[in-house]
Amino acid sequence: MMKFFRCTLKLTAAGFFAVVIFAGQAMSQTAPAAGGESDMQLIILIAVMIALLHAVFIPLLFPEKTPEELALAENVKKEKSILAVITDKISGLKPLDEEKELLMSDDYDGIRELDNNVPPWFNILFYSTIVIAIIYMLNYHVFKTGKLPFEEYSDEIYAAELKRDELIRTGAFINEESVELVSDPESLDMGKKIFMANCLPCHGSNAEGTVGPNLTDQYWIHGGGIKNIFKTVKYGVPVKGMISWQNVLNPKGIQQVSSYVITLTGTNPPNAKAPEGNIYTESTDTTALRNDSLKKTDSVKVSITDTLKNSALNKDTLKK
Repeated sequence: MMKFFRCTLKLTAAGFFAVVIFAGQAMSQTAPAAGGESDMQLIILIAVMIALLHAVFIPLLFPEKTPEELALAENVKKEKSILAVITDKISGLKPLDEEKELLMSDDYDGIRELDNNVPPWFNILFYSTIVIAIIYMLNYHVFKTGKLPFEEYSDEIYAAELKRDELIRTGAFINEESVELVSDPESLDMGKKIFMANCLPCHGSNAEGTVGPNLTDQYWIHGGGIKNIFKTVKYGVPVKGMISWQNVLNPKGIQQVSSYVITLTGTNPPNAKAPEGNIYTESTDTTALRNDSLKKTDSVKVSITDTLKNSALNKDTLKK
């Protein structure tokens, strides 16, 4: 083997120097071309010449095999590979020429059984189940580092309730059909802040109307009441230049600012814009709702409180 490598190295070196000398003579007899193009042509020429030299001379390095070497090669082929040996060990099967040694003495109408052992793969599988059972017991029942299916279920239920509470808190379930008027001071104060930050340029600081309509009278272009105002704020009025605020405010914020706008009805601010639209009359007495703001609480807050209490009770119940 070492002789083969030495011969290959010598042949490669000789071929490389021969190609370099040949290329040098060829370049000296021709006019120089463009720098980059001539270098690339030289490299390609050297690579082709080396490949041709190897294709011609390397096969000469392998002497013909003698009949003894050919017979030895056939015997090597007959030997089992490592993979075949491992497969036989795992399966536990004996070669066909050794099956006579496994024949049992009992004879049933000329039928004789082989006294084979239990396959090793079956024993490995059986003992693996014992090991897995021990690990499972230690993990879930002794050290309790893992959670049982019931504990995982209870945790998922609790997480779902917390997520639902968060959705209720942000008003994700509020829309123009389910929205209700809120009258607690905290919500109205937040609605006022939203109004001052976003609605003041078009409706004025007192909602008296500038570019947009006056919001303090009983005339409404797109309908009054919490549901209509919520819908108008949510989807906007693109024709009149009012953008859709659902991409800026969450449903809870739209509910708060809409409720605040309703509290401005009848305030009669100075320099109020002339009425626009039609008079809107609600079926519910919104004035009474506004006056009773100290006694009533936000319906969404009530549902949140109840849900949180129920979640805590459910969590304690599931743990017991």
